[in-house]
Amino acid sequence: MKLQILQNEQIAGSVMSIKIDNPGLFTARAGQFFMVKINDFNYPFLRRPFSITYFKDYIEIVYKIVGEGTSMLAKKQKGEFIDMIGPLGNGFEIVNSKKILLVGGGIGFAPLRFLKEELKGRSFDFDSFFGFNTKDEVCVDFGNIATMDGSYGYKGSVIDLVKDVIDEETLIYACGPSVVLSKLSDICLEKNAKMQVSLESRMACGIGVCLGCVIETKNGMKKVCDEGPVFDYKEILWEKM
Repeated sequence: MKLQILQNEQIAGSVMSIKIDNPGLFTARAGQFFMVKINDFNYPFLRRPFSITYFKDYIEIVYKIVGEGTSMLAKKQKGEFIDMIGPLGNGFEIVNSKKILLVGGGIGFAPLRFLKEELKGRSFDFDSFFGFNTKDEVCVDFGNIATMDGSYGYKGSVIDLVKDVIDEETLIYACGPSVVLSKLSDICLEKNAKMQVSLESRMACGIGVCLGCVIETKNGMKKVCDEGPVFDYKEILWEKM
């Protein structure tokens, strides 16, 4: 479907926020994503997957400029139309718990901001922890922030920031680089905590046909786009990531 761009602006460093008209023809869950065609031509040929950051009167996608495709997307203007497929994938399963934590690394905060709204809508108490390299990359306006160089908030990684808060009564919703999620997994196993993780993965089709985003799990090979991107952390073979 082709939807109209309402706004496309820089919010931090190389991080952009694109807001798109929501026609109200479908519903979405935190953790789901859209496959976006960058332009009307055949280059870039493949669509790009983007997590949903906000979904209500408009759709928001927060993305980082990392290559030619996202560089082209950043040049899109208000009033232009963009071709999107979705929402796709399985989102977070919302479960009440004594202690709910949202933990994100870098651009991994994006689906967690959508999740924040869903948790607030159910009156669930939660706390949030996000990690970035420097102050220039901080693109979130809530929660506890860590930067590796100490230029904003806590000095160190988001793992260092959150590890002492986790216990056996904790349920974590997490998204970020696999190295961050793997370390979180080790802590959760040690402390017998629960965690759902949204995996960042390169995708070609987004609907489970091309097998380009397959990962190894304890239950065999699984497609991140179709059977994820949200998984129980205990299911994933982190040493294979």
